[in-house]
Amino acid sequence: MLDVAAPSGAEAHDRSGAPDDKGKRLAWALYECARNPFYVLINIYVFSAYFANHVIADPVQGQAVWGYILSTAAVFVALSAPVLGTIADAGGRRKPFLAASILIAVPACGLLALARPGMGSGILLIAACLVVANICYELSSIFYNALLAQVSSPRRYGSASGLAYALANGAGILLFGTYMLADFMIAPATGNFLVERATPLVVAGWWQVFSLPILVLVPDAASTGAPLATIVRQGLRRLRTAIGRLRAMPDVGRYLIARMVFNEGFIVLMMFMGVVGAGVLGWTGVQLSAMGLVLSVVAVGGSVLGGFLDERLGSKMSLQIGIVGCIFANLLLVTIGPDTVLFVATDPHASGGLFPRAADKAFFVAEGLAAFFVTAGLVSSRVMLAKLAPRDAMNELFGIYALSGTATSFLGPLSIAVLTQLFASQRAGLCAGIAFLTCGLVLLGRVQSGHASPA
Repeated sequence: MLDVAAPSGAEAHDRSGAPDDKGKRLAWALYECARNPFYVLINIYVFSAYFANHVIADPVQGQAVWGYILSTAAVFVALSAPVLGTIADAGGRRKPFLAASILIAVPACGLLALARPGMGSGILLIAACLVVANICYELSSIFYNALLAQVSSPRRYGSASGLAYALANGAGILLFGTYMLADFMIAPATGNFLVERATPLVVAGWWQVFSLPILVLVPDAASTGAPLATIVRQGLRRLRTAIGRLRAMPDVGRYLIARMVFNEGFIVLMMFMGVVGAGVLGWTGVQLSAMGLVLSVVAVGGSVLGGFLDERLGSKMSLQIGIVGCIFANLLLVTIGPDTVLFVATDPHASGGLFPRAADKAFFVAEGLAAFFVTAGLVSSRVMLAKLAPRDAMNELFGIYALSGTATSFLGPLSIAVLTQLFASQRAGLCAGIAFLTCGLVLLGRVQSGHASPA
């Protein structure tokens, strides 16, 4: 196992030819910028709300259908991610797999523009495109993450990962602002959901254009030259070996288990912000969109802090700080109601402005803290595995890393649903996030590596 805490190990890695090219790191980081708008505009804020409330036309049924679509994609990713990762490792090259993911995902995303109210059985096409696009979105991250070692030395992993998330959130800021401006100028006059239907085309074009730098400029690992059938057999053999090797890499195994748990807490905080804001506080689409735009700005700060802390304090400490910050934000969210903050009664009447009540302002601050610390945690989460993993097992372990994030991804939403139904309270549902984050923090404490790298 690569011991990045040892000066001699890090120096040897650099002398062995580990790249440290700023231009190539930028090209690598731009892919996060390319794919992030799909997650933000399609899966969280714009298209998901349009699909559930207008294409399906029944918000309750629409949310259920949306959940089934994402669950279908998650199951496929959970089953295929480790296999594809090990096959890519056996063949040596990662970029062909990344390129294939992009070439399939972009058209699937663009076809979502066909979604319209009252389209009947055509919804099946939209559902299929959503499943395919989400699968490719997730699978592309395996090969993307594994390419980090091609553009950066280990001591620069933190800054490279931080740059990627900063660019991604910068893209979110730009596209969110553009969407809000277009929605203000066009939607009131037409009433035909033109902006919502055009969003997938914009996202698809953005994904394609900003994928070009990584495909053109980032070097790939050398090909082994083996036939495809041999590569598949070798890949499957490597997967079995990789799972077996976790016994010899206890820190990697412990970290992957911890990541499965605290990642559910991240999901609770970020994926349900719109649902809770609208349900508990009665926020409008304008308020939710404004929050999304501001949180994109806040998340840039989180990504910068994550990269900074990762290099100064090490991945483990940086990640622990992010999780503790998320626990604090989640605790604050649980205490907020229409007329309460910290369980203390506040004036429920509006006093002017976009967020007029004390509860509105407190919810905004709490979600801002969540976005800041979740993004900081995501930066170190990826880097920590890159530091723990042997270089020749990068793809297979990032495949298992993807599996650890998707195989249990239903647990957060399911726990929220059960607690909300049991206590008839959306705020009670949010307690699931506190449980996942706290347990993940405890499990992360058992991981011994992931400390600061030498300068």
